[in-house]
Amino acid sequence: MHILVVSQFFEPEMGAPAARFGDFAKAWMAAGHRVTVLTTWPNFPSGVIDKPYRQLPWSVERKGLLSVIRTPVLAVGGHSAARKALLYGSFAVSSLLQGALRDLQPDIVVGTTPPPTVGYVSALLAKRFAVPHVLDVRDIWPEAVINAGRVRASIATDALDRANRLVLGSAAAITTVSSGKRTRLIALGAPSSRVHLVANGVDLQRFDAQRTCHLRAARARLKTVAPTGKTILYAGVLNPAQGLDLLLDVAAARQTRSGDPVNFVLVGDGVLRSHLSNRVADERLGNVHIVGPLPPAHIAALYDRAWAGLVMLRPRKDTHTIPLKIYEVMASGRPVLLSADGEVADIAAQANCGPVSAAGDMPGLQANIDALLADALQVDAYGAAGRAFVRAHNDSAQIATHFLKLMEACR
Repeated sequence: MHILVVSQFFEPEMGAPAARFGDFAKAWMAAGHRVTVLTTWPNFPSGVIDKPYRQLPWSVERKGLLSVIRTPVLAVGGHSAARKALLYGSFAVSSLLQGALRDLQPDIVVGTTPPPTVGYVSALLAKRFAVPHVLDVRDIWPEAVINAGRVRASIATDALDRANRLVLGSAAAITTVSSGKRTRLIALGAPSSRVHLVANGVDLQRFDAQRTCHLRAARARLKTVAPTGKTILYAGVLNPAQGLDLLLDVAAARQTRSGDPVNFVLVGDGVLRSHLSNRVADERLGNVHIVGPLPPAHIAALYDRAWAGLVMLRPRKDTHTIPLKIYEVMASGRPVLLSADGEVADIAAQANCGPVSAAGDMPGLQANIDALLADALQVDAYGAAGRAFVRAHNDSAQIATHFLKLMEACR
């Protein structure tokens, strides 16, 4: 089977969509299927196109059964709604042209959103090639960005909502990453028989190989930024949704304690990186170290060398978001420190992978850190339980097989 995936984000970018379909593509190719990914130049989360791609009108990368077609976008940096609209709109236009004009001849088309404009492209390309369309929904826009306060409800968002409903109604199958999102998609008019829960996960075999490969470098890096004490690692996007100011508030309070053994290391990039760095400098937070972005392949080894992994979300109306990083921390065998509400908190409780505090609850997060410091045996127990949970429920190789069966049923 020839699978055409339309995704605005793909390796080497960081984040859930790139990891999700990077893992899926490898598993599908291992099963003998051909995969073409229609994407753009790497620019997430900085909004700036990576240097090797800046002068290219487009590119086609081939490796075995994988072809990656990269189309141009207007990536002008910044994170305003207008700049994001240029980024998303330009990809929709260029990817539709590239996909329609090439003789791709797929057997099925998969579009992964957000942004929702990707779903419009994948639906049109499926119609162009007269093949089934599968829509993968990780966040439900525009309501997710309205609830987050990033945009206001308007005539434009109403039009976007109507267009989304048309795409949902026409898809042969719809996949989403949490039960809450599945319920919401059905409420929006998606046929319940076509909406399937396909969770995020981690390719454990590749994760373990990356951990072994980069262990020495990870040990050296963490020793350089935090030579003493225990390291709590946050690895991910530095954007408002994560509520990372709370982390700095916790660090500031702990810095007043003499002999506190905890260091907070942030690995990643995003709109809040400058703000967080300025706070660290202005408040002289010697127990906070912002490393910046690193290749995704290095993250497994960093978690291995850390004492605990931190997963955060700020208080929000959407309670069914599940950050991919919770599975990465669990895969590493380290305990999860979770500061979030809703479905992700339910998963942490089910997995027994670490202590949970409510989103925005600074005393609760402080108390959970202290509780872990006081019980080394519990730290190890949390780590072992999390690893077992991921192996049973969130190994992306198994999830990719489930997704493949859904696609085969659509043909």
